[in-house]
Amino acid sequence: MLILEKIYENVKKYPDTKVMISDGESITYKELWEKSGKLANWIIKNYGNKKNPVVVYGHKDILMLVCFIALVRTGRAYCPVDINMPLERINQIIEAVDNEFLFTTEEIEGVNDNFKKISKDEINEIINGNEEAELDPALMCKDEETYYIIFTSGSTGKPKGVEISHGALSRFTDWSEKIADLNKENKVFLNQAPFSFDLSVMDVYTALACGGTFYCLTKKIQKDMASLLEAIKEGNINFWVSTPSFADMCLADKSFNEDLMPKGEAFLFCGEKLTKETASKLMERFPKMKVVNTYGPTESTVAITEVIITKEMLEDEKELPIGRVKPGTEVKLSPEKELLIYGDTLSNGYFRNEEKTKEAFFIDENGERGYHTGDEGFFVDDMLYYRGRIDLQIKLHGYRIELGDIEANIMEQDGILQTAVLPKYENGKVRYLVAFVVTEDGQGNFAKSKEIKTKLKERLPEYMVPKKIVYREGLPMTPNGKTDRKKLEELL
Repeated sequence: MLILEKIYENVKKYPDTKVMISDGESITYKELWEKSGKLANWIIKNYGNKKNPVVVYGHKDILMLVCFIALVRTGRAYCPVDINMPLERINQIIEAVDNEFLFTTEEIEGVNDNFKKISKDEINEIINGNEEAELDPALMCKDEETYYIIFTSGSTGKPKGVEISHGALSRFTDWSEKIADLNKENKVFLNQAPFSFDLSVMDVYTALACGGTFYCLTKKIQKDMASLLEAIKEGNINFWVSTPSFADMCLADKSFNEDLMPKGEAFLFCGEKLTKETASKLMERFPKMKVVNTYGPTESTVAITEVIITKEMLEDEKELPIGRVKPGTEVKLSPEKELLIYGDTLSNGYFRNEEKTKEAFFIDENGERGYHTGDEGFFVDDMLYYRGRIDLQIKLHGYRIELGDIEANIMEQDGILQTAVLPKYENGKVRYLVAFVVTEDGQGNFAKSKEIKTKLKERLPEYMVPKKIVYREGLPMTPNGKTDRKKLEELL
């Protein structure tokens, strides 16, 4: 059953159950279906039956979910864009999507005027007005059609949009409902990640598939530890979904323990490496909750593996495993030990970017379509382990970052001759980024570093801005004339 059909089944079974809670507001399944139906009819009346994707801008507003469901009910994909993104990147995404209108659930200035902005007030007027709530189900996004597009960091300095089909998302939720063999029906899922980050799909759509509730932690709440801990307690969380880094931040406070989540059943992690240290602390403070590790790139719809971490795994000399591969997916190893993913949740490709699609996706000698992850790993029996990246892509706080994206944006600044951005690792995880820079005048100081970072923040999300900038007279080179990153690593 497609996820949209499953949501409708839950509307009938659990009409008064809250599907989303965020910043003191909530919406039930019945309200979601009625309001999204009104908005969908308004879209068709004003913009016809076109299949063009639509940007939805905001931050964990109830109306964002209404927009998502309304759009796919008209057969259009949605593209979530969060307020954390700088204006230039927002405009790059809006211009790449290139639709005549977009939804904005937060105020935003400086967006390209060629695109009509449908504001929060306008959306509320539509969904609370007299529009038809019933909708022809034949208009709904089909199995093979794109359901959502999430833009990720691109090596050229511009983001690329990963297209996920309705069928791929549905097959993911068929599996995610059963992760760790836990009953997820009518349960509460923590939402930590913004909707523009594919980790959010795990909590949002698993909750929707199970007739459950996803409970949002906004950016404002996450910035204040006291507010954050209070919100976690108020949420009555059953399933915690986040990056390991977010759990690490919470673990820094001693009051982060089972008293905050007495109904907690499991931690579900994805987006970056889970360390033994993090897993061990969680198992100590939350002895009744399972710790589940998963793995998967955006291009394979969030996650494709799962494993419940045991005390025996913590005592093993190897790193923690990333899990067993889910049904419908196969992982093969290339001669270079790169993880190659095949299966029924692979992305359709990159939105209007045939060149990048051909680089990342391939058809093998057996005629099967696969995806180059750029990740190195190995199997022990049927258990998969992750070794790290084999290219210039890294994960920081769960966000996937192309180092070339940052480098391209540094090089566009005046007076920069060369640059190389490297990750600084601690205990096997990326802690921050370091930019090595060569300037035209050979000078570098605090003021120059501040200027570089300020300009980067205008073009890139804050998590992509290097913490340290190191100035050099020149960068070491390999015999092939490339930047010798191994020598630079020795300087970190």
